[in-house]
Amino acid sequence: MYRINIKQKLFSFIVVGALAAVSAFAGTIVVSNASFENLPLGGLPNGCGAGCSYSSGGIPIPGWTSSDSTPGQFQPGSSSGNFIFFNSVPDGITTAYSNGGTISQVVAPTVQVGVTYTLQVDVGARNDLPFNSFVDLLINGNLISAVGVTPTAGNWSTYTATYTGLAADVGQAITIQLATGGAQGNYDNVRLSDDLNGAAPEPATAAVFTLGLAGILAYARSKRNC
Repeated sequence: MYRINIKQKLFSFIVVGALAAVSAFAGTIVVSNASFENLPLGGLPNGCGAGCSYSSGGIPIPGWTSSDSTPGQFQPGSSSGNFIFFNSVPDGITTAYSNGGTISQVVAPTVQVGVTYTLQVDVGARNDLPFNSFVDLLINGNLISAVGVTPTAGNWSTYTATYTGLAADVGQAITIQLATGGAQGNYDNVRLSDDLNGAAPEPATAAVFTLGLAGILAYARSKRNC
């Protein structure tokens, strides 16, 4: 019975160490209010038809910084009659929009050398307006433009930007920027990730791996001693 308990403890130790190591390499970077469902105080007071509402007049988007008073949040719904601005919304019921300004956010992590950062944003084309939206990563003065297939009217398309950190970028901020060249750009479902598996592990990550390896070796020795 004593040997079984020891093995169980060692096995648990290995599992915990392995899970911790995987967590240390997790690639998701937190983006505040990534799908714009967190509304400003008072909600979206302006109506634009049945089930449709939006914010305007410089009301801040929670978690984001706006360059001027043109951006806001938008729940498309349907206008009078059966006209629908979009055929669907990618995530939730709320999107963000801009009319010539920018919407940006600086995330918590900073750049590490050799790590690749990937930004993905769903960009929409309204049924009644031309498509005129841009998505960028801003790192150390570099603007990395996202690319994607231009969405058809009423639909959405995922735009992607990638950047691999250089030695000169270490410690620099990572900024997400959503911009519009004119009448309305629409954005939703912002995702940012990194690829730490492609870089040398940080000291804390290396320690976790060492811990997991120690557990595996200890388990192997216990098997030989049985």
